[in-house]
Amino acid sequence: MIVYCCADLIFATKVRSTCDALGAVSRPARNAEMLQKRLDRVDDGKPNDAVALLLVDLDLGEPALDLIQQARTSDPALPIITWGPHVAVDLLKRAGQAGASEVMTRGSFTANLPEIISAHQA
Repeated sequence: MIVYCCADLIFATKVRSTCDALGAVSRPARNAEMLQKRLDRVDDGKPNDAVALLLVDLDLGEPALDLIQQARTSDPALPIITWGPHVAVDLLKRAGQAGASEVMTRGSFTANLPEIISAHQA
């Protein structure tokens, strides 16, 4: 399962629709509690698929860094890909320091989203 944390509905829809088009199971995580449930493979008392990839939108600001650290602590091997504005150099750098596996600009992420999803499908 691919889990995504997005700052706005437009990007969340883009990620979900790309996953749907490629046949990948995806679920949002709107906050730390929801992310932990996904990582723990429990959702409303029902088992979830294992998380194969976490996508984090750095437009979430500081909470994005917290989500990255939370996921890295919970699963040190989990691929975590983040994206943000190319002008947010400090935030992009801090995402890597927080534990992101790959940090991308928004343009690069958008252009490569189908390949990213395909590479991490379960």
